[in-house]
Amino acid sequence: MKVSEKMIRLGLIVMVALSFYFSYMIWLNPTGYDRSVEQATDTVNTSIQTYKQKSDLFLPLYLTWIHQDEVKETNSETLIRDVQGLLSDAQVNDLTVQNYDSKSFSEAATLDEGVTLAYYTPFLLNDYAETFDVELALGDNEANKMAFSHIQIDLKENKIQFVNLEELRIIEGKIDWDKNDVNRILKDNPREWTAMRQEESGKSNQFYTQDTIKLKKYSYVSSLQSANLFREAFFTSPKDVKVNDDSVDTYYYEGGQNMAVLHDDQVVKFETTVSESDETDLFMQSADYIRRLGNNFGTIRFFDRLSNQLDYRIFVEGYPVFSSGAQGLMKVTFSNSGQLGNREMAIESSLNAIQVPIPSETEVELPSSLTVRSDLLSAGAETDQLQQIIVGYQWGDIKGASVVDLTPTWYVKYENNWFNYQELMAKLTETGGV
Repeated sequence: MKVSEKMIRLGLIVMVALSFYFSYMIWLNPTGYDRSVEQATDTVNTSIQTYKQKSDLFLPLYLTWIHQDEVKETNSETLIRDVQGLLSDAQVNDLTVQNYDSKSFSEAATLDEGVTLAYYTPFLLNDYAETFDVELALGDNEANKMAFSHIQIDLKENKIQFVNLEELRIIEGKIDWDKNDVNRILKDNPREWTAMRQEESGKSNQFYTQDTIKLKKYSYVSSLQSANLFREAFFTSPKDVKVNDDSVDTYYYEGGQNMAVLHDDQVVKFETTVSESDETDLFMQSADYIRRLGNNFGTIRFFDRLSNQLDYRIFVEGYPVFSSGAQGLMKVTFSNSGQLGNREMAIESSLNAIQVPIPSETEVELPSSLTVRSDLLSAGAETDQLQQIIVGYQWGDIKGASVVDLTPTWYVKYENNWFNYQELMAKLTETGGV
């Protein structure tokens, strides 16, 4: 027999032997090795590693610095995070709750020298303390459940105030922290500030840009997120989920939870039943789901709440992203389930996400927010319904390309709804109101 034939036979024998060995290892599993357990563990570990922190979701949205008769404001996430970090390390004592009438509230909430961290909508005090590990000693348990929208720190009197503008309430106490560190952080960010001025009426906490402002226009490569991302994030037992794709849309369901992927609209809708009691916290309950999406949508932050609906938005350079559809928004809605101790929770989100920024030097000049306010009032807006004016980025798809233009635009909260400034002006002009 030739040597080559012997080698071929030997090779075949080795291959057959290996085949039997691998079959034995896979089917008889003598070592107790469970591949499904390993895969499940990998999935869980990956999900845990990519979860967002609640401190990312609930980071205050803007910071105001009042110093030597100047008012300056910034949306810089880095600066806000640094100041919040110092606040988390501070000692806060002697907190008391004070309720005011409109006149006395304005006086009590006026800050002459200090810094303010703020949200666009009230946030619960106990959630803030837990999220940022801030020690707040309040003897009254009900006070812990109170809401605030502004954290004001008086740098002269070493005083801290948790201010609720809607209910004319202030939770006030003493703060002990290193003011030198605070001032150093604030002064080391000269390019991040926008000059502000107070409303003519002098109403506390209402500031407007005094000049036109220029902001960069951004472009991003966009992509559709896989439905598997939402399945893994939202379902209690993702591996047990059943799929029905017999129609244009795809439906997922398991154990009373269901999810619909509407392909034409590029929208996902998830529904489940969650517990309800006197201690139910909609902020934390919704955050437990949103944070599981990890970093797949970039920066996500809590933006607004209206009754039982909480809105989380994608943020770019510290500013929220708006669109005419579902892009940029993750909406969580709670409703009565009809079952004692339970409520329904629905999450709606776009599949479309911005991923890779495309460098651009294009800038957009916006009028001052004081001008915007004046124009809206002249067009028939009601003063008491004109709640907030902020900068947001308008999502604009480029036809025929997987690219999104993000254009800085004024957005106005009017009658508890957010409007593009130009759209609201058009509505007011046409109807004399909204």
